[in-house]
Amino acid sequence: MVSTEKLDNEWKLVQEDFPKLEKIHDEYIQKSRQVSKFQDTAGKAMKHHNYLLKNFRETMKQTQMAIDKLAPCEEKTALIAHLKKLREEQEVTNLRLRDMQGELPAQSNGFYLNLILGSNLNISLLTKTEKFKYKEEYEGFKWNITILICVLAFISWMWPFRVLDSLLCFLMVWYYCTLTIRESVLRVNGSKIKGWWLSHHYLSCAVPGIVLTWKDGLCYQEFRPYFLVFTFYISIVQLAQNQYQSGCLRRLHSLGQGHQMDITVEGFTSWQFKGLTFLLPFLTVGYLFQLFLAGKLYMYVNTEMCDGLWQVWALSLLLGAIAGGNIVTTSMVCIRKLKTTPSYTNIVALTRKYSSRHKINQAPPTFDATASASSRAPPPPTEKLHLH
Repeated sequence: MVSTEKLDNEWKLVQEDFPKLEKIHDEYIQKSRQVSKFQDTAGKAMKHHNYLLKNFRETMKQTQMAIDKLAPCEEKTALIAHLKKLREEQEVTNLRLRDMQGELPAQSNGFYLNLILGSNLNISLLTKTEKFKYKEEYEGFKWNITILICVLAFISWMWPFRVLDSLLCFLMVWYYCTLTIRESVLRVNGSKIKGWWLSHHYLSCAVPGIVLTWKDGLCYQEFRPYFLVFTFYISIVQLAQNQYQSGCLRRLHSLGQGHQMDITVEGFTSWQFKGLTFLLPFLTVGYLFQLFLAGKLYMYVNTEMCDGLWQVWALSLLLGAIAGGNIVTTSMVCIRKLKTTPSYTNIVALTRKYSSRHKINQAPPTFDATASASSRAPPPPTEKLHLH
């Protein structure tokens, strides 16, 4: 005989528990609405403060001009020192403002993300822990896909079938398209990815896409070995670069989360500069390889075997533009960082980048101000160096 007593008892427990769940859910909805209202209020307060800050900068500029007109005297010296102090305080305040702005929903996702995801989707990461986890997952994504590209390039070299070449190109197009989306999300959430590197990835999407449309023939087979070697080489360099960037991310997180003895600003900047100087020769070889490919394709343009193939001159222009942009941007980054010396503001920015501790007035880790300029490692570059 089948008994429903146990079933009835369990259903009774479910019914008794449901009002508790409903109460908790209602409270959650209420708190969510309150959070939304507080976000709107904080956003308006932020706009008002930025307006006051803009007025302050204008007054500062006018005061500086008035002081410059004064004849040298003790009063002028005192005024200059006072303005310098105000500027230093303003720089630290600006860092705190950027922290606050980063913990509020973004005003806009930007044209690219609005086009892909729609304008009503909120992609803001409101805590530094969320930002760190997203950035960590982003670096892991690059590592895994780059290994796959490297393996596919090697397989295509060993077994020269067009279907393998097509698979490699499909993967690269998808990879670079995905990178542009992920990096746009990072930029919305405060990441300092410069405009050239985003444009660089858009151009990099086009390169394997054009190779994919290139019909098989003597011209394609002539270029194919160079393309595969180049793809394999940049994949290896990107793996080393990914290790460097992941190391930067972990150390920045340690600066924000750990005790000051866990990792120091001096140690971080020294390690990062050494890593950058190690990568630069390999990046330079990659950029020169790109220029070589652009020149090689340009020489193919008027040959009989490549007659009528638009892919040849299109790839030549694209690779030349990418190589030129990479060389100029990387050179500017290195020169600027070599000329820059560590500052109090830079130290505060480093220690707060991935800190989840909401102690606004907490002093940053100390930096040895007495160290000679030659012994100081340049501050870490916020720009990324890429080779694609």
